Parts: sequence; C-alpha cells; structure tokens
Amino acid sequence: MKIIVQALLFFLILPSVAFSQSNLESRIRENFEKRLKKQASLLSSNKMHVFLLGSGGPMPNKSRDNSGVAVIAGGVFIMVDVGPGIVKNMNLLNLPAGKISALFLTHFHSDHISDMGELDFQTWAQGRDRKLDVYGPEGVKQVVDGYNMAYRLDASYRTAHHSEEWMPSKNAGMVPHTLNISDPGEAVLFFNRNGLKAWVFKVNHSPVKPAVGYRFEYRGNVVVISGDTVKTPTLPKIARNADLFLCEAIQKEMVMAISKVAKEMDNPLLSRQMRDITDYHMSPVEAAEIAEEAGVKKLVLVHVVPPIEGFFAKRKYLEGTDNAFDGEIILGEDMTSFELDPK
Repeated sequence: MKIIVQALLFFLILPSVAFSQSNLESRIRENFEKRLKKQASLLSSNKMHVFLLGSGGPMPNKSRDNSGVAVIAGGVFIMVDVGPGIVKNMNLLNLPAGKISALFLTHFHSDHISDMGELDFQTWAQGRDRKLDVYGPEGVKQVVDGYNMAYRLDASYRTAHHSEEWMPSKNAGMVPHTLNISDPGEAVLFFNRNGLKAWVFKVNHSPVKPAVGYRFEYRGNVVVISGDTVKTPTLPKIARNADLFLCEAIQKEMVMAISKVAKEMDNPLLSRQMRDITDYHMSPVEAAEIAEEAGVKKLVLVHVVPPIEGFFAKRKYLEGTDNAFDGEIILGEDMTSFELDPK
C-alpha cells in the first residue's frame, strides 16, 4: 500500500513540477525580452532621457545610493559620475550598458568614482565594442590608470574563460580624456554626437581642484548637472533656461546638529568632519536661488545629505526653497527618470 501511495504522489507531483519548470522558463524569457526591448527603445527614442541613479552622499542609508546620472539621447548613452551602487541601479533599470558611449566625471571624491571598475567590467561584459572613454578634469588619467591596473587581472580571466571572440581583450579597460577650461566663467563644448552636445564648466568645491559640472543639449532641451560645489556666479549663467537642473545640496542645519551630537558623545573626528563639509556644498535654499536666477523649469535636488527619510525630515530639508524658487522642486530619489520631448 505504501508503495502505491508513493507512486500516486510521484505522478501527481510530476506534472506540477513540469508545469513550474515551464512557467519559470516562460517568465525568464518574458523578463529578458522586456529588458532588451526597453534598451532598444531608449536608444531609438527621439526624446532626451535622464535617469537619477544615485541621489545621496557618502553617509550610509537604506534609500539613497551615491552620485550617478545617466543621460540617453540620439542613441548616445552618457554616465555622469559613478559612485557606490550606481552600476547596480543602472542594471536594475535595464539601461543599455553594452552601448555606453562615455563616462563623464565631475571630480574624484570616492562617492563619485568608486564604481568605475565595475562600470568598465559590466559594460564590457554586456557587449561594449571599444574601450570606455572617460572624460574629466585634470587628474582623470591617474584615476583611470589606477582602475585599469586594478582590473587588469580580472579582465584577463574573463577573456581566458569566454575566449577572445566573445570578450575581446582589446575592448576591456578605459581611456582617459582630460578636459581643460581656460576661462572659469565659461562653459566649453567638448562632446557633440548624434545631436547630443555637452559642455563642461568649472565649479568651486575647494580644496578639490579642479571640479566641474556639465550642461547637455538635445533637440531644444537643456539639462544641467552642477557637480559638487558652493554657490557661484557662473552657475546661473550656465543653467540659464534649463529644462532640468540637477543641483547638489546638503541641509546644513541638520549636518551641524549631527556635529554637535558627535561632539557631545566624545567623537571629535565625526564632529569635525560634519562641520567641515558645510563649507564646500550648497544648501537647498541656495540651489533654489540659482534655479530662480537662471529661469530653470525644474529643479532636482541631489547629493542629499544627511540621509532624509520620513515626511518631517523631507519638509525640513526643503524648508525655505519654495520662497526662493517659483518653479517645480523635486527632492531627488534613486531610480527617478525624466523624459524630455523634442521642441
């Protein structure tokens, strides 16, 4: 009797297992087809797409990764900064990694460059057909050379395993391009491909020198990324009439509150670090003032420090910004996307 029951159970379970396996394969196919179709549609779109991949700063939190923005227009895919967690978010959003055109860096703080090696590997593994071009201010060669050296063994293992045919060694690694700006009050056009133009301009993140921001134009739309900086006279001019202005801002009162608590808890190092960061970043109100002066249509606050979670913390972070700027203000969130129709 026991043997009969076991046999019946086997034949009852077997179709279920077979169905589950078939269903699983169908789901896998469906997900990958959707992913590839999305990548193709982004590259063929006549719109300008902007993805905020990381909206936070280096302070650990559960909701915001570090700095990173993707711009896709005219079949061109640009990454601007690539801090920790940014490559993960790029893949979660199914961006066309293998078709990446270039990486632009604003400066070389770790929260803006720590995922460079992973970006190089992931985009190569997903089909990049050349070395990755990396543009940045003076110092970019040193940073790129360091990552190339660190990942050289990894790249050799991948090619040895998958063969030169499928992971050609000539496409692994990155190529640095140093951006020189002679006039700190002007933006310099350095990239023009398929209608997508990019300008670089100097910002003030001293003692980080040089540090830069970027202005993009495509089919009548303007997107400006401030990079890390204090408020400068140049920014309103560069951001003039921008459709989208992604501007860094830290809530200095909240940061100083952390500094005070750290001092009281006998942590002078943390107290000093928190106090120091307030002198080379903007506040949300300062970012709003620039947006108002520049006539920006939409202001997106990024590099959110300290970590902001909950209604009251967000309200405190944005306090005073409505009085400074009449346009739309968005507190940046990871994985947010923007689509700009051609004008």
